[in-house]
Amino acid sequence: GMVDNATRTGFLTFMPFILMAKELGVGGVGLAFALVFIGGAIGKFVCGLVADRFGVIRTVVVTETATTVLILTVVAAPLPLAMAVLLPLGIALNGTSSVLYGTVADLVASERRSRAYALYYSLTIGASALAPTVWGFVGDGAGVPATLTLVGLVVLVTVPLCLLLRSAVTASVSA
Repeated sequence: GMVDNATRTGFLTFMPFILMAKELGVGGVGLAFALVFIGGAIGKFVCGLVADRFGVIRTVVVTETATTVLILTVVAAPLPLAMAVLLPLGIALNGTSSVLYGTVADLVASERRSRAYALYYSLTIGASALAPTVWGFVGDGAGVPATLTLVGLVVLVTVPLCLLLRSAVTASVSA
C-alpha cells in the first residue's frame, strides 16, 4: 500500500509537467486530471469486481503492471497517445488501492482489524504525504521524464511483495 500510494502521488505530482513539455496547455492539464480521476472512480468499482472474481493477488499484479506500462507510455509517447492512456491509467492507478485495502481483512483476525486498518491507513497516507517531496528531490536531480520513468518502475516493487503475500492470503482464507 505504501509503494502504491507513493507512486500514485508521485505520478500525479509530475504528470502536468510531462504533458506541458509535450505542448499541452493549462486547460488540457485540467482535462488530463479529469481523465485520470474519472478512471480512478471507475477503477475503484471495476478492480473490486475483478478481485472478487480472479483474486486479490492476481488483480494487484495485473493492475500494477498495467500502471507501469501506462506511466511509461505517458512519458515516452506523443501527446495524443499520452492523453489516450490517462483514463485506463486512472483505472489501474486508483483501483489497486481499493483491492489492497481489502487484504487487511483477509490477513487480520476480526478482533484486531480496527487497529490493523488504523496502522495501514496511517502508513499509506504517510507515504502519500512524503512521496511528492522525495520525488521532487529526484526530479531536481534527474529531470521530470527520468523521475516519472522511475516512478513507473518503482510500481513494479509491489509484484514481488504480492507474491510474498500470496501465501499469507491463501493461509488466512483456508483457515
